[in-house]
Amino acid sequence: MAACPVCDAEVEIAADTVVGELMSCDDCGCELEVTALDPATLAEAPEAGEDWGQ
Repeated sequence: MAACPVCDAEVEIAADTVVGELMSCDDCGCELEVTALDPATLAEAPEAGEDWGQ
């Protein structure tokens, strides 16, 4: 389990989760990124920007 950085709700982290994996908080719906596994920590996922091929 890890705390959502937005609403502080507990988010379940699966045993096969890897750093960089994206998931969402069931309470607030925020998109989260796994930043560490021991201990499990989450951060708000970066907004996906447009790739204009530049």
